Amino acid sequence: MQIQSEVREELKVINIADHIDQEVTLRGIVYKVRALSGFGFVLLQNCDSLIQLVFSEDIAKSGIKENGALEIKGKVVAATIKDKFVHPNTCEVQVSSFEILSSPKEVMPFDLTKKKLDINNDIKFDFRYLSMRHPKEKAIFRIQSALVQGMREFLVNNKFTEIRSPKLVKEGAEGGANIFSLEYFGQQAYLTQSPQFYKEYCTGVFDRVFEIAPVFRAEKHNTNRHINEYTSCDFEFSNISSFYDILNMEASMLKHTFEYVKKNAAYDLDLLEVELPVINDIPVLRFHEVKRIVEEEYKIKPKDSDDLAPIEEQKISEYIKKKYDSDFVFISHYPAEKRPFYAMNDPEDPTLTVSFDLLFRGVEITTGGQRIHDYDELVAKMEARGMNPADFEFFTNAHKYGLPPHGGLGMGLERLTQRLIGLDNVKSATMFPRDITRLSP
Repeated sequence: MQIQSEVREELKVINIADHIDQEVTLRGIVYKVRALSGFGFVLLQNCDSLIQLVFSEDIAKSGIKENGALEIKGKVVAATIKDKFVHPNTCEVQVSSFEILSSPKEVMPFDLTKKKLDINNDIKFDFRYLSMRHPKEKAIFRIQSALVQGMREFLVNNKFTEIRSPKLVKEGAEGGANIFSLEYFGQQAYLTQSPQFYKEYCTGVFDRVFEIAPVFRAEKHNTNRHINEYTSCDFEFSNISSFYDILNMEASMLKHTFEYVKKNAAYDLDLLEVELPVINDIPVLRFHEVKRIVEEEYKIKPKDSDDLAPIEEQKISEYIKKKYDSDFVFISHYPAEKRPFYAMNDPEDPTLTVSFDLLFRGVEITTGGQRIHDYDELVAKMEARGMNPADFEFFTNAHKYGLPPHGGLGMGLERLTQRLIGLDNVKSATMFPRDITRLSP
């Protein structure tokens, strides 16, 4: 037996709207059955389409069940379908024959055919493998997939090389207590918090690199904006003139990404009534300027003078939206004390760093900045913090043998998705969320 190197015709996905008055064969999962007297309708999920099938026989006696798998043959005919879930809604298939490929053993624990999946989060996540079958839940992750593809397309087009860094590491990039530890063949190991060290290595190899992969944070938060495993969209590039080059690259990437999503996820955007942001110029405010504006405009002065509280992020975003009509704002020059040891200090004020966060509709989605590339400067900063450079020799050696000026960022994919779609919880933008209580499914 030999396997062909081209996709077989029966495995190709077709757009049935291109096959009006033609015979087609389709396979898919039954989303909804509506049996009427002597005939009936079935909505069949076929990849990214939800297709209306028309049966001329008594479908109540056919054995077809919701969530079963079905193969049908029939003729595509023009039709006007008002059901918003049906896509495409300009045609339907008149079924001439069918075969049941599988049938569910039990009834679903909730009704997937409702316009809104009206269940609480515990049930939704306990049965995630079922709840994601709802068209609106599915749309979230098709939009998320388009976001990733849009970012990847932009980065590849701009000569970034995609890398794969290890998730089991000897040291955490951020340090501190928010790191998961495990036993690794008699050694202490950790789950990575960030691909930071490896990105920096690779700027000396490829100049421009990116990675879209999971990272882990052992933070005991149980809020609507935290999860313990998330997807980090990272890029790092060398030969920058200043850290503003990084802001410019991210703004350009986001603009391209949203244009890609608009083109490739139009049905899902419409189904969820998502308003895509328009990106032209993104305002940049310094950290201490933000503190001043929030205090003057909103009379808010949280205790932490070295970081922004969630309420401050919300209020400065509100202020920027009103003043500049922008859904985004860059916050730059964070205090050095709150930033990692590899963050470059501002030459004009060493108490600050040439680093930034990007806020999107009231929530921080990105952290980035210029990194220290000079070996002596890096060692001096580590020693000033009471760190032993010898413990990080695997990282500092790359600097010892020469790295170009470089910088980059990490963006949380789930937070970006949450803010874009307007979900009330970041877990809802996560296929299988991991938080302080959930490790299954």
